[in-house]
Amino acid sequence: MLIVKILQKLSRFFEIIIRVSIIASMGGIAIFVNLAVFFRYVLADPLTWTNEISSYLLVYSVLFGASIALRHNEFVKVEAVANLLPLRLQMFLVIGSQLLIAIFLVICIDSPSLLIQKAIVTKTISPALGIPMAHLYRLLRVGFACMLFFVFINTLESILNRRSPMKLQEEIK
Repeated sequence: MLIVKILQKLSRFFEIIIRVSIIASMGGIAIFVNLAVFFRYVLADPLTWTNEISSYLLVYSVLFGASIALRHNEFVKVEAVANLLPLRLQMFLVIGSQLLIAIFLVICIDSPSLLIQKAIVTKTISPALGIPMAHLYRLLRVGFACMLFFVFINTLESILNRRSPMKLQEEIK
């Protein structure tokens, strides 16, 4: 149980960091888009890098926002049939779905490998900002690893608490 409590504290810590960084990236998007509009239409001297940084920040926000949504079971799901099942079968269904999500995330963590290798070999950089693309591709791995961590925590809590998924979801919030 001590390990579970440590993992839950680590989960809350990661969640706070992710939430703050998402807020900062969304604020950055607002600033950079307004800056782009101002320079293009008021000063008639458009900035070339604002679109690119806004796009990267949006991808970052969605990727890490999805990990927060995964932690709190906020994704769309159909529970009509699951709610009719006995508690034991509900738990089996929840753990099975968490396992499928985990398998998918492991594949997603491994999938940018070829992209990263090619970006390193060819020394590819982003067009406007000059950021090495290998760094941006590695960020995909970090985002999927965060999701996998939260799936692991959710699965562990489901197994140890042996409560219905609905009660567990309410406790997490």
